[in-house]
Amino acid sequence: MKMLLIIFRESLAERVHVLMKEHEVTAYTELHNVSGMGENGPTIQFSLSTGANRMILAAIPESAAYRLIDGFTRFRAEHVRQRPDDPVPLHVFALPCDQVV
Repeated sequence: MKMLLIIFRESLAERVHVLMKEHEVTAYTELHNVSGMGENGPTIQFSLSTGANRMILAAIPESAAYRLIDGFTRFRAEHVRQRPDDPVPLHVFALPCDQVV
């Protein structure tokens, strides 16, 4: 299994959920209004702002994880192609995951 850690701006929430549904990811944990500092600058820390971040944790089989990662990679490439000077506020990390209980 893989644990995908998906961090994205609130403004991308609909597209992220569409990608997850297209790749049949139905079980995950989503955290709203996640703050931090990164390559796109600080996040705005008030609820429902398009500058706020969300984070999704999804423990999924390895093959499904790589298919979803490919979907996010294609989404990012399309965003960069359309808006080369606009950083993509989306990051996906894959961690090893073993369910122990």
